[in-house]
Amino acid sequence: MHHHDCADVYFRYDGILGVHAALEILRTLHENRIETYCPITLIDWTNEEGARFPGAMMASGVWSTKSSTPLEACWNLQDKDGVRMEDALKQIGYLGDTPCDYRANGLECHFELHIEQGPILEEEGKSVGIVTSVQSMKWFSIRVEGVEGHSGTTPMACRADALVTAARLITAVRSSAVSTKLGVATVGVINSDTSSQATIPAGVTFIIDIRCSTDEMVEQLATHTFAAFDRIITDESNGTAYKIERSWSLPESHFHPQCIEAVHHAATRQVGEDQIIEMKSKAGHDSAWSARVCPTSMIFVPSKDGVSHNPDEYTSPAHCALGAQVLLDAVLYYDEKVRSGDY
Repeated sequence: MHHHDCADVYFRYDGILGVHAALEILRTLHENRIETYCPITLIDWTNEEGARFPGAMMASGVWSTKSSTPLEACWNLQDKDGVRMEDALKQIGYLGDTPCDYRANGLECHFELHIEQGPILEEEGKSVGIVTSVQSMKWFSIRVEGVEGHSGTTPMACRADALVTAARLITAVRSSAVSTKLGVATVGVINSDTSSQATIPAGVTFIIDIRCSTDEMVEQLATHTFAAFDRIITDESNGTAYKIERSWSLPESHFHPQCIEAVHHAATRQVGEDQIIEMKSKAGHDSAWSARVCPTSMIFVPSKDGVSHNPDEYTSPAHCALGAQVLLDAVLYYDEKVRSGDY
């Protein structure tokens, strides 16, 4: 399968539910001729997953101006085929002229409906999650360098095998997370320069994804991991080396009490106090960036078996509809508070 189309298989609810629910809300307000005090807009943020272009929550990061990758840098990023992001956007007619900057194009508040992508709601028997924060995360692109050689003629003792070193480093990523109990760490993408079975790999790139509840814990886990890397390089002592080529981070985000109150009010009206739970998001979302510059909150609905980023991802029609209703009610509640001067 062509890598650009991975969304078709994996993400049936992740992200899509929020966009469809928002569209349904606009339709509902229009059909019922409800005029809100604040104008309402639906945003489908570009490149939230970072599947085709490296980085994630990209448009929201640029819009917030708090991300370390500004607009021009994002536009210059290339996919695996060397296509620049700006050109890809032009090609599909999505390179608009509206400035992607909260100072030029601001929001009163930002509400996002999303599937939980985890097992908590289902396990606790709750139907709505009121999200209060998003955990901290950091990605590191690691480059391991060795020396290319013939797989048949180079003696084992004389090798600088980048892939063997990388394999040891990747194992250390897991060990660090397990031993420190600070959070989670994952390597999901590995690329080897070598495409020949008969060649000792000279260069390997992989990406580490570290997530903990606070920024400080992320830094601690990263420090612990790279100290382990240094010990492995010394232990191998064969000329292999590693360097951090690029990093990307999403600091811990806290949602706004007034937005949380609006979601709480809406959810309680729909399902009652015993069907709701306050929770922290373990996955990254555009709301994490919007929260830095405007009042923000999120609504979670259950994911079957906690499965996400997988073809078995499923949320029932009833829970999808419930989420959309809570989103609509929260937006109207917040809008009324702004109208009356309470917010």
